Amino acid sequence: MENWEKNIRALAKTNEILADEIRNHILQKKEHKIQIKEAGTGQKVLAAIRDGYTWYLNSRLDPDSASDVYASRYDKKPFCRYFIFGFSDGRVIRRLLEKSDESSIFIICEPDQEILEKAILEYDLEDIFSNPHVWIGTSKRWEDLMNVIANVIEYSYIKLVEFCILPGYDVLYSNICEKYIDAVIERIQWEVMQKETFEGFNRKIAVNALFHVNNMIAQRNCIQIKKELQRTGANQLPAIIISAGPSLDKNIQEVKKAEDRAFIFVVDAALRTVIREGIRPDLVCTVDPKTPERFFETVGDQEFLWMASYWTNPLPIQKYGRKVFYYDHLMSWWDDALKKELNEEMPVFQPGGSISIEAFQLARYLGFQTIILIGQDLAFTGGQSHTKGIEGVLGDNDAYINGRYIVQVEGVDGDMLETDFQMQYYKQWFEKALQNEYRELKVIDATEGGAKIEGTIIQTLQETIEQECKQKIEFHKNLENLPPVFDPKQQARLYQKAMELMDLKTEFAEQLAAIISMERELMQQYHSLDKNQVKKRLHEIAKQNEKIDNHPFIGWIALYASKAEFELKDTICAKEDMDVPEIMEQSIRLMESYQAAIPMFEEDFREAFQTE
Repeated sequence: MENWEKNIRALAKTNEILADEIRNHILQKKEHKIQIKEAGTGQKVLAAIRDGYTWYLNSRLDPDSASDVYASRYDKKPFCRYFIFGFSDGRVIRRLLEKSDESSIFIICEPDQEILEKAILEYDLEDIFSNPHVWIGTSKRWEDLMNVIANVIEYSYIKLVEFCILPGYDVLYSNICEKYIDAVIERIQWEVMQKETFEGFNRKIAVNALFHVNNMIAQRNCIQIKKELQRTGANQLPAIIISAGPSLDKNIQEVKKAEDRAFIFVVDAALRTVIREGIRPDLVCTVDPKTPERFFETVGDQEFLWMASYWTNPLPIQKYGRKVFYYDHLMSWWDDALKKELNEEMPVFQPGGSISIEAFQLARYLGFQTIILIGQDLAFTGGQSHTKGIEGVLGDNDAYINGRYIVQVEGVDGDMLETDFQMQYYKQWFEKALQNEYRELKVIDATEGGAKIEGTIIQTLQETIEQECKQKIEFHKNLENLPPVFDPKQQARLYQKAMELMDLKTEFAEQLAAIISMERELMQQYHSLDKNQVKKRLHEIAKQNEKIDNHPFIGWIALYASKAEFELKDTICAKEDMDVPEIMEQSIRLMESYQAAIPMFEEDFREAFQTE
């Protein structure tokens, strides 16, 4: 077996798709733009030719010494997450691995797959590719890279992130380099926002999720809408997403002309404005765990179709949600049960933070190629926070704005507008999504005010409806007539699956008691044990901890203990050099918070499923 084949076999252990692509390319014996040059030491150096200039991807004098110098810039940090841009010949990667411990993780983005392929042909890289702490991807498969970043960056480690940009890569691939760094930073920001969200909602999210697990068994899901739209061809019409920005009051009356000529989504905060104008939305989107009930006080006996996730406030669903279409993942234990009955996975979207972003991603999932935004101000247009339809629901307008962290953004007319940090984040989400994964979409911003969203077409709603909403398909009644997704036998099986949660809870409680006992014992005996004995005990505790971390019930209990979890993570971030007794003390605090949450879960489960 040749060296390159050994490299490919090792790479396939962590990234099989990439390994197969490179293997096939090598077997086709295609020519490479990447060349091999000889360094002053006689060693091989990779070189890229760009605009007639040769860029060496390591030192042309002494690549080994240069790699040592580069790696010396980085101190050894336990649990560090190294995000490396570029692979080159692997020498720098190898030096960084040699000076790190097994707690560190290396995520490598090679922007040019031909460089990686040439390196695989010319060097022995089996040791790097075989390292379980290394993951290598390319910008060609960006979604895979984003999934790995999401899995690797967790709140505990946000202060343990290092960026390593290999020499020459920042010049040759500057746009991809910036995109890679931004993706990591955005994930860090998301983790911080998640902390604020979960700490703010605390037990509420668990209560909501239990309600929806039970409710969705006899309800519908968004897969059904997608199939129905495909059947009728209605997804060839445009989609209109109505948000609750202050500019909505300018043009909401125009939407009436688009009924059955566009699929009309309305976010919950804009529903009162829509009802006031006599507009029939095709789907009302509600996700917020604490959506004010006053958003829905004008619904009355009108029947709407609702979109909901597991986090949605149950109150409007209980009162008005006769027909609810669910989406999203919850936990693998439940997601797998649904997949078994559906023969496909429930749709799940990237985290974006706002209901409008959720609706936008749903529209794309349903197959719409033209999406029209209205009321999507993402700014305090005219000094107002929201449409007049929810006037007073969020308190005094001026007090609401004054309580926000204000920043400036460019408006659609070129003037500078005030917005807050949160809406600025949403604006950036839209812009990056349109620049990257949604480039094929035609997105028209017909808000007629607010912040300028780069990548959208800006025009009035009137001309947009005249231009885009020419075909008529009466599909709304078909959606209303869609039956519950599960038949009675499937519903019975899913209900029994939900009942298993109580057995999982009992098993989890027993495992908690076992690990707390082990950790207390180690704390008490630590100073009388030698290093080998401590190591053995820690190994046993780690195995028990792994059982806890992988237990199907951990996701549920974490919803109740999020405050304790984040406090522990903040402690870890602040103090990286804790000794064994301190670590055990922090771990016991967390496990005890899990124990304290179990009675709350039992109470909420009985409430959601009406059991004794």
